[in-house]
Amino acid sequence: MKKNEKFKLRSTTDIKIFLLFLLDNIRYPIDFTTLSEIISENVDEMTFDYEDCLRQLADEEHLLFDEIDGTKYYMISDSGRFISAELCDRLDPAFRETAVKTAARYISLSKNSAKIETSVTETGDKRYEVKLGANDKGGSLFSLSLTVNSLAEAEKIASGFKKNPDALYRGILYCVTGRIEFFS
Repeated sequence: MKKNEKFKLRSTTDIKIFLLFLLDNIRYPIDFTTLSEIISENVDEMTFDYEDCLRQLADEEHLLFDEIDGTKYYMISDSGRFISAELCDRLDPAFRETAVKTAARYISLSKNSAKIETSVTETGDKRYEVKLGANDKGGSLFSLSLTVNSLAEAEKIASGFKKNPDALYRGILYCVTGRIEFFS
């Protein structure tokens, strides 16, 4: 992927906002190596500033940090999500778009520990409504309602979603954004 050469992260604050923005889009714990790969795809030069900013954000409790078997993991906290929402507009829109496209490959309901919900109910006209959804501690990630003609079809849809919720979630994200990266 071509790096965005027009926008530069010029300050520690820019780097922190960028890191919070990335982790807010990913929404689950990610290891440092993978996070570094995402960062390097979006910036011209990977420096120690990123590690320092991650450490500072964790110290300030805007990121959650854990180390398991020598591997560092980071995840955005509620305060980090709030800051990301408030300040992400300071980043160049094209730069944000490129970053979201890179992060899209890592979005997963199962890694996010999202609660998957399904229900099938008969409608008044002898059809069946299938409701599918996913929630995490931050609230609803998505909800979808479909009406089909048979109970068998409704149950097949609900069962398929339970078996592989990421496929539907990524498909919905692709449909509403047009970003092919959700299928990567």
